[in-house]
Amino acid sequence: MNELISALDPARSDGERSKLRQELRRLDTIFFLISAMVAVDTVGAIAIGGEQAFTWLIVLFVTFFIPSALASAELGAALPEEGGAYVWVRTAFGGFAGALTSLLYWAGTPMWLGGSLTVVAIAVFESFRSPLSTTGALIFGIVFIGGATIGAIVPLRLGKWLPSSGAIGQIALLVFFTGSAVAYGISHGFNGLVAGDFAPSFSVFVAIVPILLYSFVGIELPSSAAEEMVDPRHDIPIAIARAGIGQLLMYAVPILAVLLVVPTDRLSSLNGLIDAMKTVFTVYGGSIAPDGAVTLTGFGAVFGFVGGALFIWVLFASGTAWIMGAGRSQAAACLDGAGPAVLGRISARTGVPVVMGLVSGAVSMATMLTYLLVTDGDGQKYFSVGLTVAVALIVLAYLLIFPAFVTLRIRRPDLERPFRVPGGMGIAWLVSIVSTAWALLAVICLLWPGFGTSNPDGSLPAGFEGQRGSFELLVLSPIVAMLPICAGLYYFGRTQRRASPAKLSQSVS
Repeated sequence: MNELISALDPARSDGERSKLRQELRRLDTIFFLISAMVAVDTVGAIAIGGEQAFTWLIVLFVTFFIPSALASAELGAALPEEGGAYVWVRTAFGGFAGALTSLLYWAGTPMWLGGSLTVVAIAVFESFRSPLSTTGALIFGIVFIGGATIGAIVPLRLGKWLPSSGAIGQIALLVFFTGSAVAYGISHGFNGLVAGDFAPSFSVFVAIVPILLYSFVGIELPSSAAEEMVDPRHDIPIAIARAGIGQLLMYAVPILAVLLVVPTDRLSSLNGLIDAMKTVFTVYGGSIAPDGAVTLTGFGAVFGFVGGALFIWVLFASGTAWIMGAGRSQAAACLDGAGPAVLGRISARTGVPVVMGLVSGAVSMATMLTYLLVTDGDGQKYFSVGLTVAVALIVLAYLLIFPAFVTLRIRRPDLERPFRVPGGMGIAWLVSIVSTAWALLAVICLLWPGFGTSNPDGSLPAGFEGQRGSFELLVLSPIVAMLPICAGLYYFGRTQRRASPAKLSQSVS
């Protein structure tokens, strides 16, 4: 094992990895996964698919999440190295492939944090408190992103409590919301759900599957901090299994609850869960106008304030978890020669990659400012673009991550695998092919909404009706920029690679 670590991690020679501190135990890893994977900001975007959303949720869980979880569990246990997916792809396909994977994987985080996550947090505040001016939204976003950045660069013994509290908050919020939805339904009646409406259709498939797939990404995220875990070889597979079950329940139950209490024609991708929360909280005090406008009073207003605050905290903790995980992957890549080594430096005082955390926060801030300007403060447009870009970047990284699984089975049979996907090479090929195929389909549907339908423009995200050119420009520009950015970073990392010329040949031999 020590020989493998030495071959895979030449950056150990400068002592950077020795600054890492083992702080994550099994329960911390489970909570980290729940906080990162259960993206409550996407519940509304999923629910607009109606009853079919629930059907496709189950299909994606079985055919995408389970295969990807199996692959991540085996790779995380076999290569428990700081950097996670970067190490897997680099070992399978070489340095530049690993560098591109890490950059795509990392870039999705500031695009998400500064994009859809921030605009949902703003929408929650405005729904349960008061509307914000453009300046107010900007200040809110700066505080939100700045706080998440600080949370990601403090010592891990402290920072790990943010994802943990977020996971606990998610459980509490979704349980209380679901209970309130039941109480509301008993008092006011439920929307009728017709069994035939659960039958899947291609048009809904194209519209929501990319977002559903995004709801299941992140299972590999804790592996980015593998050397900060007490027992990564055993904890990673177990944490993946337990968090995965919780994730399915934490999506399925609230999505059904939303469909039961909010008419589908009133749902929006941005405000779906927010509107559902306000609606069900009227059972404690409040009223609903004929046009659907909700006014909370008495205990309804109190629960609305508490629920809104908890919602924002959950979003905040989720953003922090992703900066922690994706930032560590990119920091490890830079230490390894995939970028300037200074970006990956580990702080001797905190034991975390502070520079990359600050870079993540700065890019998130820039993303927020850019989206506010180009969408002219239109929250729905802001949400649609931010979420699409974030999903596309991470799913593009999966096009290399999942093939690495079967490639390493073939090229590195000598790796010790405490957890091994059962079924031999046939199942290994199936896991890689199915997971990669879903990722490829999601990329196509994201980059060209309405792919395969008779009226593609009818599938453009909310806020971009009849504006395909504007949508494609906003989405494709940051994605196309990734390749030259990666090439530039890789060029600046050449000094680090030259210091260990045997690295790549050893890692792929």
